[in-house]
Amino acid sequence: MSKYFVAIDIGGTKISVCFFKKNIIAKKKQFKTSKFGPSNLTNVRNYLLTNNKDIAAIGIATTGLIHKKKWSTLNRNMIGSFDKFPIVNFFKKKFNTPIFAIGDTHAASLGELYYGNGKNLKDFFYITVSTGIGGSAVINKKILNSDKKIVGQIGHTVIKYNGKICGCGRNGCLEAYSSGTAIEKKINKKLKFNLKLKEIIKEHIKNKFVIKSLDEAALALSESIINIHNILGIKNFIIGGSVGLNNIVFKKVKFFVFKKNTDIKLIKAGLKNDAETYGCLAYSKFN
Repeated sequence: MSKYFVAIDIGGTKISVCFFKKNIIAKKKQFKTSKFGPSNLTNVRNYLLTNNKDIAAIGIATTGLIHKKKWSTLNRNMIGSFDKFPIVNFFKKKFNTPIFAIGDTHAASLGELYYGNGKNLKDFFYITVSTGIGGSAVINKKILNSDKKIVGQIGHTVIKYNGKICGCGRNGCLEAYSSGTAIEKKINKKLKFNLKLKEIIKEHIKNKFVIKSLDEAALALSESIINIHNILGIKNFIIGGSVGLNNIVFKKVKFFVFKKNTDIKLIKAGLKNDAETYGCLAYSKFN
């Protein structure tokens, strides 16, 4: 029996573990992410040890920064504050198989490039809008500066001078205004809710403050997309993440982009929330 390629996607809200047979997800397991960074990995590693003999290789895609096989936080409010955690060696201690780690938006852009809606595109910019906001540029079918520690991080570009403090330490970052976390916090505080963003959108979409908050977040995101277009000349933008894939949010972003630039094309991620794990698969095969 052939062995599995295992892809681990570490996000701000959940960790997905996917077992691939060829190009198909044969089974999937999810864990809730805590705000204690590397401590999240123990349960994942223990779970994989129950399938140890069936694993051919492991790929890890994670929020934050990956550099020289080590993992550091970017937004301290999302998954804790830590620096240069040896994430690859953490798994290598228990598994005698090839293991690698890459950034989650780097992975997602690879997933869309080889298996999703980027297959027929020469150039595109991938944006994930979820707990946080990340990005990665694909130019001439290659990830832009994939070996660098931080490239394409649209969520940590400033869209408002001296604005809200971001978990990365800067003021006015896009992530502080347009991420699911930021929108959810803003609405819950004003309307005294205690709801997840998807519940707010489903149950209170006609509320004027909810509409205003979503419009403001979509407008900020659209301005950042136009900025990337103006800098890199990229016309195709693939949007992923649980918030970015929401029909209402996606349509609002598209509306604001189209008002100011009709050359830009916004496309939903074809792989939806599996883009990162498919990106690990792509990295294992093509890099």
